[in-house]
Amino acid sequence: MPVGNLELLITDLRTRPIGDPVLIELRRDKGSAGAGGGDFDYTAEPGGAPAILLSGIPTRGGAGSLYRIRIPVRGYLPFSFLQFITEGDQRGIQRVYLVRDPKRVASIDAPQFSNLPEALRNWLGEARMIAIAKEDEDLVGKNGEALYAALGNERKAAMLNIFAKAGHKGTTGRIWSFFERLLVIRRDRCFVEMKAGIEEYVSEDSRFVSAPAALHKPMPGYRLSNSVKSDDQHANIQLTFQHNAAGAIAADVDIDEHSGFAHWGEVLRNHFTRQRTNPYAVHELLLAADLDEHTLDPGYELVMKA
Repeated sequence: MPVGNLELLITDLRTRPIGDPVLIELRRDKGSAGAGGGDFDYTAEPGGAPAILLSGIPTRGGAGSLYRIRIPVRGYLPFSFLQFITEGDQRGIQRVYLVRDPKRVASIDAPQFSNLPEALRNWLGEARMIAIAKEDEDLVGKNGEALYAALGNERKAAMLNIFAKAGHKGTTGRIWSFFERLLVIRRDRCFVEMKAGIEEYVSEDSRFVSAPAALHKPMPGYRLSNSVKSDDQHANIQLTFQHNAAGAIAADVDIDEHSGFAHWGEVLRNHFTRQRTNPYAVHELLLAADLDEHTLDPGYELVMKA
């Protein structure tokens, strides 16, 4: 019987080897393209090299056999793809990036306050936290290191996500320079007083497009103005502007995991629809956006449940 080979390079989104056993399920496609194939599993033990060679895969001559390959690993979302295996196949390494399962996150390992970028430390120091919902009440009156310590895992992750995205020149033009004072931070958004000129800046920048504002509510004393979002493929940042009677401008800032998906984002999209944005899913989308240079790395680690 003809056989072929397949080499996989399996890592996380930071291109690090997976620390747990990796199960690779190969199933012959049920259609005619799968003729000549078979069904079998392969397990790579932890501690091995991320490159895994699967040899002796049953196939047929000529066009080869189509396989459905699925890789379920504890703590990660299952990854699956279609692959033709041809006789004597010595194709190049197939890259597989596994995405952490946000539902399996127990906590985060974030930098100490003293190790945060200076711009972020200063911003937290100038915070004027208010409560516009019950979930905001525990942060009222806090700023600086005390505020950072009180955020907890999800709100801290959301803040670090937003800082990474808003300060990214390639996709947002570093709009962070317009973020003046933090008012509210939640697991899926923050409300921020903005410096004058932000609306004009994003309206003239081709990296931003108009976005619907209907699902966003203004803070008390404010009225909605307009909304824009970054026009990129992963983790779009959205700014929904609002003004008060004194002329102050603020923005409801969130990163959307439900739009702008491509490639690895689809893996997350299938698990998180019609739900409040999960900051750990956004963490993975930010990593997926730049797999080579990691310029959108939010700077913290996801700690998984045992």
